[in-house]
Amino acid sequence: MKEMKLKPKAYFNLFLIIFFAAVIVGAMGYTHKARLIPLVVGLPCLAMAIAQFILDLGKGGRKGISGEEELFRGVMEKLIHQEIVTEDEEKKGKKDSGERKRFFQTIFWILSFVACLYVFGFSIAIPLFTILFMRYKREKWVLTLCTAAGLWVVIYVAFAIAAGLDLYPGLLIEIIRGTR
Repeated sequence: MKEMKLKPKAYFNLFLIIFFAAVIVGAMGYTHKARLIPLVVGLPCLAMAIAQFILDLGKGGRKGISGEEELFRGVMEKLIHQEIVTEDEEKKGKKDSGERKRFFQTIFWILSFVACLYVFGFSIAIPLFTILFMRYKREKWVLTLCTAAGLWVVIYVAFAIAAGLDLYPGLLIEIIRGTR
């Protein structure tokens, strides 16, 4: 019988399996309400770690490159190409302005999301911001609306229903209700 040797990434996946199993076992000692979030996060992560471990074991005997290695090579090629492009831009003095522009755009989107949360609350801000951001990035309407709805459902089910937490309603809703 052929001896199976584990690759380093299989050891890492094994570590993840043990870690998430420990999180799940540890959560069982908490009260019903307190263990919901560790279980909501831990169970899917454990399942994905087990699936990846099994996939890695199946790839062990095959020659060639795996999907992960192919993806890694593709990303590295893009980075190398981007380095060449950015070196050319640096010579022209455009590198700094491009990085500054991306930095300020990122800060703008983060602050916009925080402001949106404060004014509209989680239930409105999450789908609204998702739609605004994805349309700015020129994503298709179907993908944008499905993503916004999916995010809203996940947040609402995980926190409002499963964890029983009250999501921040937002300044606007508090003013309309007269609680502020």
